[in-house]
Amino acid sequence: MPDTNKEKKHNSVKNLYDGSTGLSIMINLYVIKYIYYHIDKARCFIDEDERGKKRKSYPVYCTDMLPVSRQRLDRINKGKTFEFTRAEANSITETFGIEMKYFRKDEPVAFKIGDIDESDWKCFYNSRYEGKYDLTLDFKNEGEDIVEKKGNTVENALKKISVGWEKMLNRDDPVFAICYYFHYGERFDRPNAIKNLKDILSSLDYREWEKESIATLNEILKLLRGHYTYVNSLVSLDKLKKEQQEKKQHPRPNSKK
Repeated sequence: MPDTNKEKKHNSVKNLYDGSTGLSIMINLYVIKYIYYHIDKARCFIDEDERGKKRKSYPVYCTDMLPVSRQRLDRINKGKTFEFTRAEANSITETFGIEMKYFRKDEPVAFKIGDIDESDWKCFYNSRYEGKYDLTLDFKNEGEDIVEKKGNTVENALKKISVGWEKMLNRDDPVFAICYYFHYGERFDRPNAIKNLKDILSSLDYREWEKESIATLNEILKLLRGHYTYVNSLVSLDKLKKEQQEKKQHPRPNSKK
């Protein structure tokens, strides 16, 4: 007969980390948050119901993409003892379609961001979140401002990825999957019909249409017209919203005769 007390004790063990054991998870959560707020996102992540204000992103906190609150993430970034559950790890990995090794309980792996290494991240947390990492051995021959410089290096690397991710990252990179999800609103490993259509039309030679019958061309033309009408209305609506926002932010002075 199994020892139920031992079994209950085993099941109650929490996935606890600190600034040392949980640095990889700290990095990965920060990367997700940073990319979300800096990348050119899909419309589904943008709040378009606000009036008279610049359009804002919906909060990423407490979602399947980042299942922690703003306050909790701030504590995590400061390297204080924190829990990160298996359910939260599953939520993130399932949402983006990435491997569990980046959020597993034992020895999680940090996302690779360009040439940024662990000491760079420690500098970042020390300069931005008053971290307590001892960096005397890492930079004993460097100037006093090295920590701030290294912290800026981290943010600059993330900024570059947020803008040029499609050209900079390999398609098997988990950060690519995260960028793809935020930009297109779908997981990378699921077919994206709109992106595929864009790629096909971009590479299609106009003369290819000459090979099709008139019946087929009429059928395709009907489909294209329907989609054009809908897409054009979305673009026109977006243009009008931007014009209204511009007028409210920069009202013209009343003209006097």
